[in-house]
Amino acid sequence: MFRAVASHSSAQIAMSAGSNALGRSSSGSASTRIVGPLASKLKDIRQNTHANLKLQLQKSLPPLKFEQACELAEQIETAEPDFNQLHARVEEFVQRNKNDPEAIVSALKYLNSQLMILSTAERQMKAQDAPITQSLMRGLKTLIDNSASRGESIVQRLSNTKISPVFTAHPTNFNKPQASEIVLSQLDNIASPQGNAKVCQELWEIQGVRELKPTVQDEANQFSANIRHLHSSGRTIHEQINQQLSGLPNNLKLSKPLVEAGNWVGGDRDGNPNIDATVLKDVVKTLSTAAFEYFEQEIGKEKNTQTGSLCNLLCKSGHSESLGLIREKLARTRTHLVGNSPLPIQGDLYLNANELVHDLESLSIASLHTQEKAAVQEKLDLLKLDADSIGFHGASTDIRQNSAMNEKTVGELLRRSGGPSNYESLGEIEKQTLLTNLLLNKQTVLSDAPIDGQSENAEFDREIALIKSYKTIHDSYGPQALKNCITANTETMSDMLEVMLLLKHAGLADEQGIKMNVVPLIETVNDLHNGPAILNSMLNNPWYRQALQASGNQQQIMVGYSDSNRLDGPLASSWAVYEGTAKMLEVAEQRGVSLHVFHGRGGTEARGSGDSYAQEIKSSNGASLLTGMRQTEQGEEVPAKFGTKTMSQSNLADMVGSTLETMATGKDQQIAKYASTMEKLAQHARNHYESLYSNPELPHFFQSSTPIEFVGKSNAGSRPASRANTAGGGLNLDKLRAIPWVGSWYQSGSAMPAFFGTGSALKNFIDQPAGANTTPSQRTAQLQTMYQEWPFFKSFIDRTATAMEKADMQIAQQYAKLAPVQSQGVFEAIKNEYELTKEMILSIKQSNDLMDHNPADAEILAVKKPLTQAAHAMQIGLLKAHQQAGPEIQDRLVEPIVMSMQAIASSNRFG
Repeated sequence: MFRAVASHSSAQIAMSAGSNALGRSSSGSASTRIVGPLASKLKDIRQNTHANLKLQLQKSLPPLKFEQACELAEQIETAEPDFNQLHARVEEFVQRNKNDPEAIVSALKYLNSQLMILSTAERQMKAQDAPITQSLMRGLKTLIDNSASRGESIVQRLSNTKISPVFTAHPTNFNKPQASEIVLSQLDNIASPQGNAKVCQELWEIQGVRELKPTVQDEANQFSANIRHLHSSGRTIHEQINQQLSGLPNNLKLSKPLVEAGNWVGGDRDGNPNIDATVLKDVVKTLSTAAFEYFEQEIGKEKNTQTGSLCNLLCKSGHSESLGLIREKLARTRTHLVGNSPLPIQGDLYLNANELVHDLESLSIASLHTQEKAAVQEKLDLLKLDADSIGFHGASTDIRQNSAMNEKTVGELLRRSGGPSNYESLGEIEKQTLLTNLLLNKQTVLSDAPIDGQSENAEFDREIALIKSYKTIHDSYGPQALKNCITANTETMSDMLEVMLLLKHAGLADEQGIKMNVVPLIETVNDLHNGPAILNSMLNNPWYRQALQASGNQQQIMVGYSDSNRLDGPLASSWAVYEGTAKMLEVAEQRGVSLHVFHGRGGTEARGSGDSYAQEIKSSNGASLLTGMRQTEQGEEVPAKFGTKTMSQSNLADMVGSTLETMATGKDQQIAKYASTMEKLAQHARNHYESLYSNPELPHFFQSSTPIEFVGKSNAGSRPASRANTAGGGLNLDKLRAIPWVGSWYQSGSAMPAFFGTGSALKNFIDQPAGANTTPSQRTAQLQTMYQEWPFFKSFIDRTATAMEKADMQIAQQYAKLAPVQSQGVFEAIKNEYELTKEMILSIKQSNDLMDHNPADAEILAVKKPLTQAAHAMQIGLLKAHQQAGPEIQDRLVEPIVMSMQAIASSNRFG
């Protein structure tokens, strides 16, 4: 049933959605009239789902409770209700059922099922409606034209480019994975009456709070299907690019893979005490299993008679027996690396996937006719790219640890080796001198053995065991299995030298090179400002510079959007990332080093996410993409973008095509032109955000008017949902992680971290004091020009506008009433800033519509809006009941509160 929607082009959707007949008001709200084909299709699905979920309500509730819940569902479905009226009705419903919340749970099942189905169907239909060749070929053509003008080899440019989505398992996946899988696996039938009924029934039965926190291995298993989709999509991308290159002179083709799968599950140790050497090895095995399954499928089964398959063509050449031997050798290698047999493996093994491809290439195909020979060669070319990108490791797992933990580990290692006992208290210069001397001295051998009489240090022993396991994994699966060692909270050069020393201790670094990339994660605004100095310090270190040159002379840096947003606000954060990256690129260029930028985005606008890869990447500085693009995909974003083959192919093509197109543009020439203006805007926005963040009433307001207290009870991920964040019973914002911070504000209707400070900064810039060189109208015109001609600024404004469209101050006001009276000034500040930011954005856009940049998504939001409003109303009523109830009733309300969080996240993302 979805296939009919795919016949409509994106342009048709945009034209339909852009019609004034939509009746969108200047406030950004939408009427119930839906004219776009995608939104219209979703509305039909919503109506069918409503009817089927009513049947489930009836089956699960006694008659009286069913009547109450059904009446509420009908009100939500038949019209877009006034929120205040809806809120009053829902609150009455909650109060009536709070002692026995069976009906509340069922009503939330109804809401979450609807929103899960609609949001997943939306993503699938968008993917079906976006032919992967369009973005991909436009990007490749732009790069080819640009390379020709510079006299460069297009193959060489592509061989230096790596594009990698990196899957992380941060605690944002509220729904049970089984529930998500039910919807994802039946999307092609979800619009049909029978298919919709089946999904509704199965989804209803599995809905609810995750009973236990997942283990790290659970998370790896959950992502396995997404990794497989990424493998398949990467091959399709490589195949399409090779087809285009073959039409150029000299019959060109890719010499190295463009696409690589990245992974943080099992390697992200920052704040996750559940990861040790055993867990990491188990996760690597899981990823390796996916790789072996991929190669087994590509080579084909013994009786694979599919015409034109590699197996079919090689068998036709008389190589059935040889293929059998290759399969047996591959099976032995798989058993050796990922099997559980205690017995030694008999027979020879493949050391790596390239040896497997070499064996296949050695088979003569002289007996085949010309077209068949070409087909075999094309498949082997792709398999060679697969061997480099997928290998026997499946996905490259990054290691991430906090700089404070690395410092403690190095300090203990030095004490056990007879070094200084006070390493942690040394000054920065002393640390750098000591660590550099240890790295330069070839005879230095550090010992991690305990000193006689020393008390046990389980934390150190676990860290050292894990670090030593890196070498074991490299030896077994190849260096691609663990490529990057990332240090969170990088502030100084010693933070980097500590990692180098630990890698040297593990046998993975010497003057001949470093076997893992040493990657600083630079995140806060202050650290981003200091990023060029950190990079310079690294490149000034004699041991590191020599090792870096031996390892390929490419430095990777990671820039983070999370803590910079949490601590300094969205405008200051976005500019600090953009400007800091540009300045680090200048440092790298001056020092003759290639820089590879890794973006640590989240899933919401507040944490750097746009409407699509195209929006995120095309607003980048082209110079930052010359070596490709790495970007985190967190928690719920992974199945949202790679949950089906269709989604995976569409999103990956968008990511690759947009990267190739933008990297061709080179250095952003607008930075110098507008840097002074952006600096003024960022500084004022940061100061204004700080006025809210430092307000002593903010923790009280946040804790009582958002569901932050219940994030940790959702069992959403293996990593603790927060650091130690209570002090004397109150919330310590400085210890709070960015994901629950941003997510809780989105849950409570305001989306505050996506806009606060922006409106005030824009207004302040326009209203400069008398005597300025320009008038307010001229400064307004300047901002309008920046929006029209500078992709960075346009993306920031549009991203902010999207977040504000999702926000609703009427809803947020009801959440605010849950906070103490003395904290209400916090909400007034947020509301005032929202209205001011909206006014400024509409002025800059020269529009009366926040979503004029993406009218199709505005329609989709309108389809989901009544359901989202109802989920908010339910959560407000539940939080109020929880505040007022005694311990026994409070315990009963935890499950429905978490289920309300699921529903809101299903609609608009979490972190």
